[in-house]
Amino acid sequence: MTGATTGSDRLSRTSGVLAALWGAALLTAGRDVWYVVDGRRPTPGDEAAVRFLGARHLTQGVLQAVMPSRFQRLYVAVDVTHAASMFWLAAVDERRRRPAVVSGVAALVAASVTLAARRARGSATAGGGRRPVDAGSRRPQPVRGS
Repeated sequence: MTGATTGSDRLSRTSGVLAALWGAALLTAGRDVWYVVDGRRPTPGDEAAVRFLGARHLTQGVLQAVMPSRFQRLYVAVDVTHAASMFWLAAVDERRRRPAVVSGVAALVAASVTLAARRARGSATAGGGRRPVDAGSRRPQPVRGS
């Protein structure tokens, strides 16, 4: 494992740990988090959505912390999909606009960090880690015998 790969795994793991902590906070103190973000108490439906979202963040975060490079495309896809749904909700539901925007931005940040870790890992192992990469090209060069 190269130093850059270790760094990308560390970045992805850190993102996973932060997501798991955020999920735990939503599961244990979702009402308070909602109140801090929105200034109003959540409805029972809002509370259920926050608990579901907390469970999703906790599950994804634990998986990402344990297997930082295994499902990176899936982590990014889930976070981008979540962000899109939150921005849609913010556009159509004025009452939930602020919590939806906060949740959407948090999801985009998580997706961006995971994507950055994925790209760092990809550049560290260009060519599958078997062939050198020409400095002027992203294409792996053939390995020549001695």
